[in-house]
Amino acid sequence: MTQPNETQILWRVLRNCEGRYSIARVTHLIPEGWTPVGADAPRTICMDRIAELWTDMRPLSVQEAVA
Repeated sequence: MTQPNETQILWRVLRNCEGRYSIARVTHLIPEGWTPVGADAPRTICMDRIAELWTDMRPLSVQEAVA
């Protein structure tokens, strides 16, 4: 059995209600409280997308309390 190339494995970016991001393989169920963001892609592209989107590491509740 051959292993898939890393670029062949698709991942999805997930975001929760506190504005935190994660990735999960498309073969895994999306956990409760998380929402997909954008299209499925190889891991490196998903990580780049998170780097662009998640510029403030504080949870949304903290960001809103400070604002």
